[in-house]
Amino acid sequence: MAFKGIHRIVLGFVAATALVMMTGCAHQISMSPDASKTASVSSKINKQVAYVISPADMAKEVQTPGGGGDKVKYQPYKDLDAALYQAFSAVFADVTKVSTPSEAKGVALVITPSVTTTSSSDSMLTWPPTQFTVNLVCTVVDPKGQAVTQVQGSGSGQATFDEFKSDFSLAARRASRAAVDNLVKALENSAELRR
Repeated sequence: MAFKGIHRIVLGFVAATALVMMTGCAHQISMSPDASKTASVSSKINKQVAYVISPADMAKEVQTPGGGGDKVKYQPYKDLDAALYQAFSAVFADVTKVSTPSEAKGVALVITPSVTTTSSSDSMLTWPPTQFTVNLVCTVVDPKGQAVTQVQGSGSGQATFDEFKSDFSLAARRASRAAVDNLVKALENSAELRR
């Protein structure tokens, strides 16, 4: 009888272990790009702007697929906050960050960024993503809340095993860098923002 009890415990443990292995786990990575490489512009827009990231967005954690059935987790707004500040500062004469639109005082424009991401991997043996995409959509309004324009910057990043074995976040960082740089270009070239 004791053997049957032990047998059930062992079977239960094996089943639980198999379930965990099949569902995978989520590994922490960072999307933060190299802040020293922000794109520059030929002519800044001479306006004071505020960009809005709410506390809820700053705390938001996202999970997307990695390799080997695992997932990766990260905080898009927190990871990109410094890069977004640098991007807006590269384009506009004066930039402040606020938590709500109502905090934006004495500015010409209020910008609310939205971040969406995807990730995937062609590896069944390693968990870091080999492909990552970042899409930044900035909704711009005037101080009264009237729509001015919407500006977008997207980027993708790839990383092979030989590259990411020393930086598991490499594909994400590359995608973020490309998205932020493309956002800078789109902001600079927006006729609506220069009016």
